[in-house]
Amino acid sequence: MVMKTQRQRPGYRRTVAAVGLLVAGGLLTCAGVLGTALLASTKVMPTGHMDPTHPTGSRVTFNLLASEVNRGQVVLFEGSAWEDPSLHVERVVAVGGDHIAYKHGDRTLTLNGKPLDEPYVLNGDPVAGSRGAFSVKVPEGRLFVLGDNRQNSADSRYHFDESEGGTIPLSAVKGPLLTFDDPLAVLLGSSLVTGLGLLLLSAVSGIAARLARRRALTAWTTGAATVSGVPR
Repeated sequence: MVMKTQRQRPGYRRTVAAVGLLVAGGLLTCAGVLGTALLASTKVMPTGHMDPTHPTGSRVTFNLLASEVNRGQVVLFEGSAWEDPSLHVERVVAVGGDHIAYKHGDRTLTLNGKPLDEPYVLNGDPVAGSRGAFSVKVPEGRLFVLGDNRQNSADSRYHFDESEGGTIPLSAVKGPLLTFDDPLAVLLGSSLVTGLGLLLLSAVSGIAARLARRRALTAWTTGAATVSGVPR
């Protein structure tokens, strides 16, 4: 009988494919998991100050790689400027050079002299909870931040005496909210999905290889029994 080489053995190619898929899938899955742990930060909202956008108990993830912060973005930042070492989540409504103001009787805040459109605020009331009129010229390198639930948010309006017009330094920002279309989210999500898909294919290929070997062994055993004259 001619001995079969390793590559001629039943299920060999499927076994090699399974190992390759396992390695690739494992690497991509680990990259996605480790990337999420190192490049993103997830925080559970402890209060309703960001209602209705991010209600109490919701999980929000932030991009720790982003270096740019724009108006309208929700950010995670250190509260040291407000004499509070904990991390906070608020929305940026004004950046360095902007003039943010509120006058009694106004139904909106004004940004650089124009009414500020804020469709995200709770009950459509952007001036709720304001202690009084204010006018802040945001210094360069700083941000004026507010919660979406203006009635229940201890934001920049409540820290005028602790920092420059209640603003926070840009350097205190850990990162903006990680959205689904953010390149980092797409990259990490793709790595996880692709990695898990390859692991599944590896399992299928491994099972197929094992079945092929089992069928070959059964056929060989049956053939050997027939040749030797042993009844089946």
